[in-house]
Amino acid sequence: MRFMLVDTHAHLNFKDYKDDLDQVVKRSVKGGVKKIICVSSNLEESEKSIEIAQKYPKIVFPAIGIHPQQTDPEIELSPEEQIKKLIQLASNKGVVAIGECGLDYSPAPPAEKDRTKEEQVFLFKKQIELALKLKLPLFIHTCEAFSDTLQIIKQTAEHQSLITDHQLTGVFHCYSAGKKGINKVQELGFLFGVDGNLTYDEGLQNVFTKIPLEKILLETDCPFLSPEPHRGLRNEPKNVKIIAECLARIKGVSFEEISKITTQNAKNLFKI
Repeated sequence: MRFMLVDTHAHLNFKDYKDDLDQVVKRSVKGGVKKIICVSSNLEESEKSIEIAQKYPKIVFPAIGIHPQQTDPEIELSPEEQIKKLIQLASNKGVVAIGECGLDYSPAPPAEKDRTKEEQVFLFKKQIELALKLKLPLFIHTCEAFSDTLQIIKQTAEHQSLITDHQLTGVFHCYSAGKKGINKVQELGFLFGVDGNLTYDEGLQNVFTKIPLEKILLETDCPFLSPEPHRGLRNEPKNVKIIAECLARIKGVSFEEISKITTQNAKNLFKI
């Protein structure tokens, strides 16, 4: 196999994989997906992400973070206490990114607790500061809050960069801000994550024709967002190949070029 792909956004720390994680990782590697970043939404997942990465060295890499909506079973912890614990987890030398973090103004799912906007902003700012301090990239989650997300990134990064002398980097996970948002994301120096919905969303396909390949990262967001022809089924990192093939068709380039460029993008950003 002459190509290599990177799934830069997988939730292998979800219970969806508790019974067959070994097989999932083996299928991914066999299918050419040789590196996987295990992204977190809460403290429990962050701890699990580190454990999984230790079990699969040089294949799985941990990202730790707190999602804007409350997904953590440790809901008794205040936002301040959650950040303190996240900072402790960030001391693990294997961590390659902070996130996913950001803002989400959509109604929380029934099983989750709504955070106030103030709590979301506090958690987001603190994770930006942590990323700058550790010189790590960010996974940005933004839903119905693109303008506020941009503003907070700019304000916090500008303030902290005077202290840290480091340029903030990262990726807008599952980019969905349309053509109008492309230049704004590029001005920040951030990349664009593309997921399985690319295979069936014509509007998204039109957006990604306008984004340079050097700015794109492949993501599955597994177990969510399974690409065609697997919609409705549990997603896996191996399916990142389907996204790469779709992107190649949209861009009018070879699959090999997609593989080469997006893999290099991932290596450059996450130092993996």
